Order: sequence, then C-alpha cells, then structure tokens
Amino acid sequence: MLLVTPPAGAALYRIGTGAGCTHATIQAAVNAAAASVEADELRISQTQNYTQQNILIDQAMGVMELAGGFATCQSNAPTTGARTQLNGGGSLPVIRINNTATVRLYDLDIQGGSTTSSGGGVYVTGSNNAVLVLSDTLVRSNRAFSGGGIALLNTDPDSGNGAMQLLMFGRSAVLSNSAEVGGGIHCSGGRVMMFDQSHVSYNSALEHGGGIFADNCSLVIGSTGVNGAVVLSNNAGGHGGGLYLGGTGSIGDMYTVDPLVPAGIVGNSALRGGGVAVANGAQLYMYNANIELNNASAGGGGALLAGAAGAGSNSVLYMTNMMEGGPAAAVTCADPEACNLVRGNRAIDDGDGERAPGAAVIVDAPSAYSAHAIFRGTRIESNLGTSLSRHIGNFGQVSFNGALIVRNDVSGVLLDAPGTANSLVLVASTVASNLMGTGRGVLKGAGGCDPNDDVRGSYVWRSIVWQPSHPLIEAASTPVPGCFRYLIGNDFAGLPAAADRVVINPLFRDINSADFRLSLGSSAIDFAPAETANVTRDGGPRVFDFDVEANLFGEQDLGAYEYALDRIFSDGFEDGNQ
Repeated sequence: MLLVTPPAGAALYRIGTGAGCTHATIQAAVNAAAASVEADELRISQTQNYTQQNILIDQAMGVMELAGGFATCQSNAPTTGARTQLNGGGSLPVIRINNTATVRLYDLDIQGGSTTSSGGGVYVTGSNNAVLVLSDTLVRSNRAFSGGGIALLNTDPDSGNGAMQLLMFGRSAVLSNSAEVGGGIHCSGGRVMMFDQSHVSYNSALEHGGGIFADNCSLVIGSTGVNGAVVLSNNAGGHGGGLYLGGTGSIGDMYTVDPLVPAGIVGNSALRGGGVAVANGAQLYMYNANIELNNASAGGGGALLAGAAGAGSNSVLYMTNMMEGGPAAAVTCADPEACNLVRGNRAIDDGDGERAPGAAVIVDAPSAYSAHAIFRGTRIESNLGTSLSRHIGNFGQVSFNGALIVRNDVSGVLLDAPGTANSLVLVASTVASNLMGTGRGVLKGAGGCDPNDDVRGSYVWRSIVWQPSHPLIEAASTPVPGCFRYLIGNDFAGLPAAADRVVINPLFRDINSADFRLSLGSSAIDFAPAETANVTRDGGPRVFDFDVEANLFGEQDLGAYEYALDRIFSDGFEDGNQ
C-alpha cells in the first residue's frame, strides 16, 4: 500500500534563542511552515538581532503569520507597543513573497532593505490572489529602484485589481523609504487599502510618486493617519509628491472616517502635482478629505490632472462634501468648514522663489475631454502661485459647484483657462477676498461655450464674484453672455448689461473673519431659478425659499451658501425667547 503523508496542520513556531524556541532563524521557520494549508503563526522573539535578513516566502500553501514583539520564545503575548526589528543590512531586500496567498505581518519593524529591483522592504509578486496584511508594522528606511518600502506587482495581466492586495491596519506606516519610482509603495495591477491610523510619510522618489505610485492599481484610503494626515511629507522629483495614480485601472477612494479628524494629503512636494498627480485615465474620488500645504515647483501645487492622447483616457479628480456614491464608512464632518479643503498649497520654486501656475490645480488635457478637476462644496483657500487653476492643452475641465474660493494669493489671473475648447465652470459658488495681479481678471477663457452645455468654454451661473478692482473677465477673453447668468459682482466689463447681472455688495456676514455666508438683507438671497443639482459649501439644502425676501428670478440664493440654514437663529431663539 502506498502511504501519502497529508499536509501539515496549523502550527506554532517560536523563533529566537533560549528555552522554548523551535527555530533559530526566521527562514528556517518559514520553510517548515510553507507546506501547511492552515494558518500558521511564526512568533519572532526579541532574544536576538535579526540582521542581514533576506527572507523568502515562496509558494506557501496556507496563511502565514509573522508576529513580532514577543520578549522570549516562552512569551504567550507580545509586549505592548513592542516591535521586532528585521534588518536587511543595507544590501538585501528584507522580505520577498512569491505566489503565496496570504501573509500577515504583526508588530514588526522592517528596515535597512536595499535592492536594485523592486521592494526594498517587502516585495510581493505572483499571479494568484495574494494578500499582504500589515498590522502595527513599520516599513521604513528601505530603498529600491521601485517601491522603496513595498512593491506589490501583479504578474497576471488578465486578473483584476483585487487579485493582489496590500492592507494596512492599526498604527502601520510606510515611512522614510526611497526609490526611483514609488518612494514608499509601488503597486501595479493590485489594490492598496489603508485603515485605522496607518499612513505613508516622509518617503521620496527621484521620479514619480513620492509616497505611492499606483500603476493601474486601485486605492482605498480610510485612515485617520497622523492627526488626519494620511499621506504626509513625501517628495517626488517628477509628478505626484504624495500620490501618483496612472492608467485607466487606477481608481481611488479617499474619505474621512472620524468626524473630528478629516483625512488629508498634507505637506508633500514635487515638480508638478505637489499633493497628487492623476494621469492617463486614472480617477481619484475624495469624500470630505483635504489637500493641504503641498508644493510644486513647476505648477499644480495641490494637484495635477493629466490626460493622455487618444480616446479612452479620462483622468478625474473629484472632491465633494456629499456622501452619495461614496464608501459606506465615509462620514460627514462635525465642522463642515474643516473638511473638503484645498488649502495652503503653493506653486513656487523654493530655490529662487519664482511662482508657477496652478497653485491649487493644473489640468493638462491633450485630447478631447481627457482631464477633469471637479470641486463640489470645496473650500479653496490660501493657495499661492501665479494662478489658482491653470489649463494646459485645449480639452480640460475645471468645475466648481458650491465652492468657496477665498483668500488665495496669485500674481496673475485667478482662474486661467486659455484654449478654444477648455471648460471652466463656476456655478453656485463664491469668489471673494483673493489677491490678484494689478488689473487682472478673475477668469480668463477663450469663450465659445454653449449656454446649455458646460463641457466647453467659460460658464458662470448663480454665483457671487466680489473682487473690487478686478473685473470678472480678463480683457483678452471673448465671453458668451448667455453663459454668464444670475450673478452678483463688482465688475462685469465685457458683458452687456442684463437684469440678472447685478453690481452690488453681496453683504457677507463677516468678510474680515472669513465668514462668507450671506447677511440678512443681501440681494443674493432668493435671486436665481432653482437648480437642485447645485450644492452648498456646508452640505446643507441648496434651495430654500426665504419668505422675508421677494424672489427676483427664483428662490435659490447665489453663492456657496443658502441663507435658510440660519433661519432658526433669526427668530429670537438665540435669546431664549419662544
């Protein structure tokens, strides 16, 4: 009779020196566990130094858990807050995972890895449904050609993004790694998911993707990070200081999960796209998340949107304070003014102090409608450059709906959209208290729009533009009057007189303290026909017919806010009177 030995069951391996240890090296324990089809646990004690590590997990049959933080081989639980250090010694990748379904790393500090290929800290490859889980694990101070910290590379071109995944939980972080591409993480054909307090910080890339380089890779970012900063202080010599998303398979969701801690892409830098670059048909959706304090020396301080030549490329950045269509875990913020921000970004060369275009965003669209930046209810504030937004090429779109565009500092025109087919859409928004070049207009566009279609041309409806000493339209522009309707502003030069374009002070509540809600008595209340597709800055209802004011053309207020949200406070309730 032929006897066949069955695969080994789940086992516990204890690694280190001294009593209770089953293996002296991690590699020996990995080799012993590789044939098991169960979830085996490898406990790595702190009884020795793990240097010159080059651990290979190859075609392991079951789940493999590498857990650090154990004081000795006899410890039954890890020491609270402790991490076991695995060091590549500066000349080896620390962990390589090949064709293995699931590897879980707990309480480890993976550092000192180096390779001229991919994944200095951890390299995951294969064509199966691989999952790498990091829990309270650091991947830091590693280097590689791509993916200085982690490389997640799917070798099966026919599988979807879910076929290979990186999941980060607890206080896991990828930080202070370096590479040519993808300083922190390089993901190709996979999915990166971040939860709890995980973050990607202080990484650098000589080319693109200082923090994360996602090539046809999906992202799910639902973490609080470091006080809200989830992608923090990364640097790229090319595009995308914090994030670079490229390819039609790159679709990202980033959202706030704690109403008191808005998630953010914060303090990153690059040549273009200081915070994020979205290119070649990738799409990034941000729900109550922020892009703040990023810098790009050649333009696009907050973001760069780059389309590709040819059909099928539709690069999108979509920021909103509404939850419809967002992840189930996304929440609204306790203070709406703290979320959905593009704030404090700069387009400036720190070497010579020269400003660059697109302090908030650059849209570069070489083919038909291939790049879109869409801001719904977004507060765009305190950004610095030659312009706030800038179109390059002829087929891009920048759209503001319910946006508050205030206190930015630009040396030229504020919204710069040259080109015969570019689209600049400003609806139900407020523009005020921005610094601009002497005599420059708020927007520059080539005109050519269709009043019934906002896909091309300059299109401004139901908005307040209060910029004394600056006309709405740059002198060289050729506006279509029908695309500028239901407006209050200070200067409509270049447009014929019309009853729905009124030059009058909008009466903001307190412009000195940056409160741009409407005061009672403002002519902007109940001014325009209702359009429920327009949103508000604070997420409140868009259309409310305020009985005290007579409707001019309809019941909708102009600008980013509806006065109806404050109606209860005008009835004496604030005094305790009933």
